[in-house]
Parts: sequence; structure tokens; C-alpha cells
Amino acid sequence: MRDFPITHLKILAGLATVLVILWIFSLPTGESAAPETQPTQTSLSMPIPLVKTNTQSKATSSNSGNNTSSPEPILPPPLKIKIRSGDNLSNIFARNGLSAGDLQRILSTEPAKILAELTPGQTIEIQSDDSGAITLLRYQIDPARTLIAQRTSSGFSTSFIEESPEIRLVVRQGTITRETPSLYHAGKAAGLTDHLIMELASLFQWDISFALDLREGDRFSLIYETLSIKGEDIGTGQLLGAKFINLKETHTALFFQNKMGAKGYFDKTGQSLRKAFIRDPVHFSYVSSSFNLNRKHPIHKKTMPHRGIDYAANRGTPVLAAGDGRVIKAERNEASGNFIVLQHGEQYITKYLHLSKFHSGIKVGNRVGQGQIIGYVGATGWATGPHLHYEFLVNGVHRNPRTVRLPNADPIASSDLAAFQIATQSILESLDTS
Repeated sequence: MRDFPITHLKILAGLATVLVILWIFSLPTGESAAPETQPTQTSLSMPIPLVKTNTQSKATSSNSGNNTSSPEPILPPPLKIKIRSGDNLSNIFARNGLSAGDLQRILSTEPAKILAELTPGQTIEIQSDDSGAITLLRYQIDPARTLIAQRTSSGFSTSFIEESPEIRLVVRQGTITRETPSLYHAGKAAGLTDHLIMELASLFQWDISFALDLREGDRFSLIYETLSIKGEDIGTGQLLGAKFINLKETHTALFFQNKMGAKGYFDKTGQSLRKAFIRDPVHFSYVSSSFNLNRKHPIHKKTMPHRGIDYAANRGTPVLAAGDGRVIKAERNEASGNFIVLQHGEQYITKYLHLSKFHSGIKVGNRVGQGQIIGYVGATGWATGPHLHYEFLVNGVHRNPRTVRLPNADPIASSDLAAFQIATQSILESLDTS
């Protein structure tokens, strides 16, 4: 071997090292045996998750496009049908070419029975599909209740949708005057509905004869609930209390319902306003002839005892049973015309003469309840005009129906008296300040 200087050997060694390194890097990746190259390959895979994320985003966008490419089927507009007088579902469906089979399936559901009593003027809304099959029927029974019949896989499902009304308390006052001499006229002037006037008359009918006892200056006030849904008035609710000052005597009625559900109207002390008999069996009439045992008869022109009270009223005005009882006569004769006699227990009998006709179902032996319609005002028999002749007998003796003492109903139980006072305190205070 030739001898080379040390510096030359170092140069040769460095060149050899460089050549080896270059040879290693020139090998294909798969042939490299150097384990140090593996981390470099792994690091190249880092961008892959970003590619996957982009792919998912495109897929979601594609699915969304698929959804919008299938539009909802276009349904025909709903059919709105205004109910006419005499309408029923059968002729409504026939008139509008609707399926009789769908009608039967709807009526076979229990709640749909209410559709048998349609109210004229209201609307039924019916939605059909493009084949004409009914998918939905909507009937608003009243502002608070709607009946919905909806098609299901097995027929129809029917249910009620109920909205709870908003309740407000209203106080009204009225006065009997020369211009408004009756309870009806004074009530209308005070802004009361016919229904509220009837309720007010019913409250005090045992103590006040509205045909005989009203005087100019008599006053009344009442507190009742008004009901509304979405700002629209839908009627009145419970009459909570009333006060009537008649002939300088104050009569008070307070509504109370105990924990067992029994309810009624009572005075301040808890005594029931209800009595066994009402004073006037005809509302909103006037007395044309009073109880008078020495009266001169208007037809026969001689003194003949008038053992009852005559209430002049329009022909056909309902006549009410003065108390709970049993019909012992319902017939006709020359003097009394059509007349009814009621037996009330062992002591009391009431008679109703000159009726135009009897109410349906009034037959001898039938029981009637206080306030039930038994007949209608007429002018049959010895009568100069339409009126009711009313008699009241106690143990077989005629008594003046206006002044006879009437037995009371049961008062509030002593166990409920404290609850009654708490429940009615605010109503009583409002009535006293009105």
C-alpha cells in the first residue's frame, strides 16, 4: 500500500462517508431498512382527517338536497260548511259530495255523538286529500270547545280541544223607577242579559213577589263572572252574590259550595233562600186581581169569593210548579178551563186555572219539581183575558199566596259555617259598598 499523508486519508474518509449517505437516500422507500424513516411516513398521514371532514360535509349537503327535491303533496283547500237550520251530518256530506263511509267511521267514535246536535250558524271545516278522502274534520261546538276528528291508520280518532276562559268579576246595580217599573226593564237598563235577570228573579222568588211587591226606589246589585277567550266575551259564569232592597227590607243572596259539592244560595247567616214554594208561578207578569173573599165577579156581576191571585200575562207564558209535588188533577171544566192541581206532601195543595194547554208529560200521578213548567197561560173557562188563576191551600183551607208563611229549606250545616263565612266575605263586602 502506498503511504498517504494523514490529511489525505481524512479527506478520503470524508468522501466515502458522503458517498454512503447518498447511496442510502437513493434507495426506494420500501427497500430502506432504516427504522428511523418510519416517523417521517406517519407524519404524512396527518392531513387525512381534514379530507374526511370535507367528504362528510359534501354528503350532508347532498342529503339536504335530496329532501328538498321531494316536496309535500299539495292538498285541496279545506271545505268550510255553514250549518243551516235542519242540517245534519248526513245531508251535509251528501250535499258536498263527501264520503258516506268516512261519515260512518267518524260517527262510530264515542265523542262524535255530539255531532248529532249541530247548531245552525256554526261552521264545520273539512280537509280532504287529493283523492277526496277526509283527513280532518273540525267542529267548534262553542268558543271554548272544538271537536277534532282525524284520520288514522285504522279509521278516525276523535277528541275535544278545550280552552280555559279568562274570568273577570263584574258588579252591576239597578233601580226600579217610573221609567223602569219592572225587574225586567230595570235589569235591561242596568246592562243585564235576559239570563241574568231570570237568575236574579229566581234568587229572591221565595221572598219577593215581583208582580206585587216592587216599588219605585227599590234597588238591586249583583256580582257575577264574565267569561272571555282571547279577548272575546263568551258569556257569563256563576252569579256569586246579589242584594235586593224591597219595601225598605234588604234581601241578600250568597253563593256557596261545600267540600262535598252541594251548592246553593244563602243569606248572611247561612239560612237557605230556597223555600218549599215560590211566591209567583209566572215570571214577569202583573197581578190583575188579588186574593179577596168579597170580590165582585167581573163576568157574573155578583159577589163571589176570589180565593187566589190572578196573574195577567201573555198567552203561552210558561206556568211553573210552585213546589215539589204530585199531579192529582189535569183536566178541563166550564169554569176553570184547563186546570192542574198539585199535592205537596200532606198539608199543601196548589191550583193552576185557565191554562191554554198542559206541558208535555203532565199526567195524573206524575211527580213534578219546583220551578218545572207544567202548563201555559191561557184564557180558557170563565176568563176575560189571558191570565193564570193561582190558589194555595193549607190543610184544605184557601190562603193568600202572597202572605202565607212558607216553610224553609235546610240551612248550611254548622260544620260548614266557618268555610261559608270565609268564602263569601269579599262578595258580601262588595255588595254592601255597591
